Amino acid sequence: MIKLLGTLLIVSASSALGFLKSQRLRKRSDNLSRLISSLVLLETEISYGQKSIKDALYSIGTSENMPFFTLISDKIGDLSVSDAFSDSIKCCDMCFSGTDNTTILEFASTLGSLDTLSQIKSIAHTKELLRISQKEAYEYYKKYGRLYRNMGLLLGILFSLILF
Repeated sequence: MIKLLGTLLIVSASSALGFLKSQRLRKRSDNLSRLISSLVLLETEISYGQKSIKDALYSIGTSENMPFFTLISDKIGDLSVSDAFSDSIKCCDMCFSGTDNTTILEFASTLGSLDTLSQIKSIAHTKELLRISQKEAYEYYKKYGRLYRNMGLLLGILFSLILF
């Protein structure tokens, strides 16, 4: 009875780890997609809304249900835009890769410091880079998401067979 319970715990734990890894891959793709659509709104706010960066980010964060942007908006008063983005990336678990973070931080370093036309070009460039990352993230999820789920289950079965 104890062996059966131990086996179930091992298989359940390793399966859960596989599902969590797969879920993080999916979350990265989804968050990149949401970030791209939020940048479209930011582009609109900058070109037509004539709002401050702080107000535009807060508006986008609430309308798109992106706590990432509302957190940045809250931090802008105390920190620079670039530092607010950097701190928010650390605080929010967006499952971004290193290149995603670098792209976002490079964009943040120019946000608010350029004229409107240059800012729109910067947003368009960032959207294009994030679209490439999002496509790669989705392909990676399609390729390896199922593998991680199955590998978690099979490794749990293997460990339980070895131990018992």
